Amino acid sequence: MPMVTRRLRDPDINPCLSESDASTRCMDENNYDRERCSSYFLKYKNCRRFWVS
Repeated sequence: MPMVTRRLRDPDINPCLSESDASTRCMDENNYDRERCSSYFLKYKNCRRFWVS
């Protein structure tokens, strides 16, 4: 696994890993329909805002 991928999968570096995985899973399950996954995107966005600021 490349170093960048390992870093993104590390919960210590990416505290929003579960939100990221949930949004990706939603996209996979809903044939990449962004509208159906908007709540997951919002949760990820809020998580990133919390940890980055």
